Amino acid sequence: MNGLIDQLSLFWPALLTAMTLAVAGGIGGVLVVLRRQTLLVLSLPQIVTLGAAIGLRMGWPTLPPAIAVVAAAVLLIAWSSTRKASHLILPALFVAGMCLSILVVAGAGAELIQVQNMFVGIDVAVEPNQAIIAGIVLTGIACAIAILWRRWILLAQAPATAELANLRPTRWDLLFLCLISSILLIGTDVMGTALAVVMLFLPAATVLPWAKRVPTALLLAGIAGLLFVLLGFVLSIGMDWPLSQSIGGTGCAAFLLSHLLAR
Repeated sequence: MNGLIDQLSLFWPALLTAMTLAVAGGIGGVLVVLRRQTLLVLSLPQIVTLGAAIGLRMGWPTLPPAIAVVAAAVLLIAWSSTRKASHLILPALFVAGMCLSILVVAGAGAELIQVQNMFVGIDVAVEPNQAIIAGIVLTGIACAIAILWRRWILLAQAPATAELANLRPTRWDLLFLCLISSILLIGTDVMGTALAVVMLFLPAATVLPWAKRVPTALLLAGIAGLLFVLLGFVLSIGMDWPLSQSIGGTGCAAFLLSHLLAR
């Protein structure tokens, strides 16, 4: 018991960030899956890492260049969506982020290790102030998505109706991209790419076979994400495994079990 308390005192910033990321990612991930934009979840964290790598190479803080690169990518995705070409842009962004982020810091030992850590997870490096700020922002994003979900589902499933209702689909799509990008940006910058991708896909994909309505799916996805974090934390302590990968492994097991039982 004392050992668990000691671990909580050490890992609470990472655990708090992971839990708020689970809620925001679970809620946002439901709309990502329903809108068939799962490739977006794979592409944008690589772009975040590319921006961070540029910052490391230039000796700058990593967050500002990451934000700038993600903003450029979001505008490119929004532009390509109007031309029905996002299915081409997203794989290109994934490859560019994955390859260029390593090439930018190639030959720089310490920076290269930091970029590699962003891919696999940086749990123990989370500072308390980072966790508190990330938690507040992620909670706000989760609330915004939960309130506005009807518009984004309508835009995805009935774009002509959205046009007639004067909803301005381009602006709403851009807002959705910004919110999802913010979740990925914060998750990748604070916890690493692995956990950000896990939380924006696995909770939603796990609960959707069982949810009859979107609000139910949003609630269940947030709960599932929290359970993945708690079970993953217990596994990481008991088995001495990395936290992000323990949470991801728990999520994968739940996803497979959910779909096997649903069938």
